[in-house]
Amino acid sequence: MAINDDPSRREARLAEALRTNLRRRKAASRPPVDDTARAIDVARLAPRPYSPVRRLEGVSHRDGARVALVLEISAPYPAPDGGEVCCAVRLTGDGGQFDTEHGKAAFGLDGLQAMKRALDLAQVALDLASTTHDLRWPGERPYDLSAAI
Repeated sequence: MAINDDPSRREARLAEALRTNLRRRKAASRPPVDDTARAIDVARLAPRPYSPVRRLEGVSHRDGARVALVLEISAPYPAPDGGEVCCAVRLTGDGGQFDTEHGKAAFGLDGLQAMKRALDLAQVALDLASTTHDLRWPGERPYDLSAAI
């Protein structure tokens, strides 16, 4: 029995898998609605400087302008209103919701869980940036959004 290896079907399945993966990551790292303002407020308390964890180049889908994108994560720090630990995530250069002075905080029971959730949140920030920019490593090699940070 022959295997159907139609390239267009393969690409459609891959695109759907990437969209599904994006939805799952966004849902997993999205704070409850009432925590969004808290995530922004608590990020203001993050220790400085943030550590740059990924440097990319973004090519705007609108006008082809190139921008430097830097993904930064803070060191874990205690949340001011409870026993949680936080890490702040910031993506500079794309003008998106993570491109602020402080970014957004991810919460965990301890520093390791907060860092893991911050990495998930960082992946969401990159996924959102990919909707407005073509993400590339410095030197023109495309950035693979399906790869883990």
